[in-house]
Amino acid sequence: MPEPVPDLTLNRHPGELNDPQQRHLRVTCQYIDKLLSDVEHVLHAATSPSPFPRYVVDITPAQTRAIEDHIRRLRSQLLRTLAWQHMRPNSPEIPATRAVMTDLAFVDIAVEELKPGYMRGYGAVPEDAVSELNGVVYELRSLVAGMERYVRQELGTNLEARLRKLEETGCDVDLLRLMEQIVTRQGLVEFRSRIDSLASRLEDNDLEVALFGRVSSGKSSLLNALLGTDVLPVGINPITAVPTKLRYGTSLRATVTYGDGRNEIVKVEDLPGLVTEQENPGNLRNVVRVVVEVPSPRLRHGIVLVDTPGLGSLARRGGAETLAYLPTCDLALLLIDAGATLNDEDIGTLRLLYEAGIPAIVLLSKADLLAEGDLHQVVGYIQKQLQHELGLEMNVHPVSSLSSHSILLDYFFERELLPRFDQARSLRNGSVARKIGTLRDSVIAALETNLDRKKRGGHNLPTDAQGLEERLRHVTGMIGEQRTTLNYAFLKLAESPEAVLSQVADTALRWMRTHSKARVTSFQLSEWIHDAVRQDLERSIGSVSWVSRRAIDTLLSVAQEMGRTDVPAQDDLEVLLRDMPRFEMAALPKDINTSHWMFLGDSVVRAKIRNSLRQSIGELLQQELHLYGRALSQWNQQFASKMEFLVSSYADAYRVQLHRIAGTSKDAIDAPQLEDDLARLKNWGVDEISNEMRTHG
Repeated sequence: MPEPVPDLTLNRHPGELNDPQQRHLRVTCQYIDKLLSDVEHVLHAATSPSPFPRYVVDITPAQTRAIEDHIRRLRSQLLRTLAWQHMRPNSPEIPATRAVMTDLAFVDIAVEELKPGYMRGYGAVPEDAVSELNGVVYELRSLVAGMERYVRQELGTNLEARLRKLEETGCDVDLLRLMEQIVTRQGLVEFRSRIDSLASRLEDNDLEVALFGRVSSGKSSLLNALLGTDVLPVGINPITAVPTKLRYGTSLRATVTYGDGRNEIVKVEDLPGLVTEQENPGNLRNVVRVVVEVPSPRLRHGIVLVDTPGLGSLARRGGAETLAYLPTCDLALLLIDAGATLNDEDIGTLRLLYEAGIPAIVLLSKADLLAEGDLHQVVGYIQKQLQHELGLEMNVHPVSSLSSHSILLDYFFERELLPRFDQARSLRNGSVARKIGTLRDSVIAALETNLDRKKRGGHNLPTDAQGLEERLRHVTGMIGEQRTTLNYAFLKLAESPEAVLSQVADTALRWMRTHSKARVTSFQLSEWIHDAVRQDLERSIGSVSWVSRRAIDTLLSVAQEMGRTDVPAQDDLEVLLRDMPRFEMAALPKDINTSHWMFLGDSVVRAKIRNSLRQSIGELLQQELHLYGRALSQWNQQFASKMEFLVSSYADAYRVQLHRIAGTSKDAIDAPQLEDDLARLKNWGVDEISNEMRTHG
């Protein structure tokens, strides 16, 4: 017999609806409120800055106020309706920032679909429109990205708070703070990214010192002695591709970054399993960076030591593209083993460092192996060789990791490295102070344009304003496409082991014919494999470098025609094109002996060499290239983002200035406030700027 259904009406209060009825009541009230919000949107259409108005405004301001009064009464009644059933509106659950970021994501998708590849779905895109269409896409995307950055940053420490904190630490940022306030008040958002960048430069008090040297030059031992710790593994081969940064921390710990972007905190004693050739051959675990925090007093003030096992054959190759493999650093230390002699790798490394504008100091490691007289003789010999090969007058500093000779290392740190640290910080702050002064001139020009734009009405436009804007659009699109171009090149490289084997087979055959040899060693084959990968990669990097330089030149040309002094520098590009991952193999291929094939002809011998390589190293090469492609793609995301930010921060400012002069900008103007802000910036006297520059060195 079925159980009786309980009568829920026995527990109800008089006049109370059941649960489904209450839910329907709540949903209906919410829906009515949404419709009222739509009505408010219609009422405010007259004051909306949208360039695509939907409604013909036929309601007067007085009528708008009356309708808004009716809306308030309706909403009040909705609340009373819910209160009748002892209900209240639900609390909001969606953060406004999340909603904004979601909408911006959809905006970005809509912009993406304006690219020529998508537009071809509506018909053929004229070739003379492709470049500017790409420019339109990346102009819009840079603005969306700027808005996203602002929303994300304001969730944490906003720009004004960062400047206030810098002031509390003793930095003279009065002018920068004033400009931030004026830029915010006057809606000059195109300058925010530049102020943010300058604040970041002032916040960065680190001096990154990279150590270079051949295997067994004693770098790890020297670093351990310098820091008074045994954090780095000694006496084993490191992985050339993985730089290790040592920075100050309250406790000893290590953070590992992998090629897929993952970060992992590991125990310091586990580092050998990640950064040594014995336990991670060929970097099969795809480690791209290691940062170790060390509680050493010598790192407390901001010195960051970067352990890089050297450039190897890259140093001997030279070339502009090779500079991309250099780490981002402020100073380089080149270690030369006292038990060895100066060689081509050492000289090539120094040459590359100077070409990249990185100051270098030469250290003679393991100085304890030499008697005092021999030590002076070796130091003099190295100095003469550097003068002869590079034309450089350089001091050579003897050092040792042994405690019995610690005075050498202490002397170098106190008398050479620390003064360099103070000097580099002063030079960096002096550069920032000059850029702040240049930015001040640009903000003044923007304020003057806003104040005078009604009178100008476009009459003071540069002679070819439309051409200038087209060039800015073209350069923005050109830089925006580089991310896709590099990603495609890296993906193609990752999937091309057969092409690499074919190139190595060609190189091996040419070498054997030239030298009348029938045998090539595993070391030769390994070197040729690395050369083939590097040559493929350097073609792509060379192309991107050329495009980037052309973009900087275009911005300089546009700025000159507009009479602007805030311009990017080619050095800005050089700093971005650093820290590119390097390719390494976990094992050597087998020697190849072609004595039995040589009489069969070149095509047969070439095929035999390729097959031998495929059998001995083919599967591993495929795996290594796949991992390397992922690491390169990760690096490209950072490089492309920084390059796009650099170009768009200037291009946006130039573009907005053209719009203001033409009178097409719709910015609202509070003339009295604008005049006051302009006077405050103009009256920031020469004495203040001079004092600030003296303060920063």
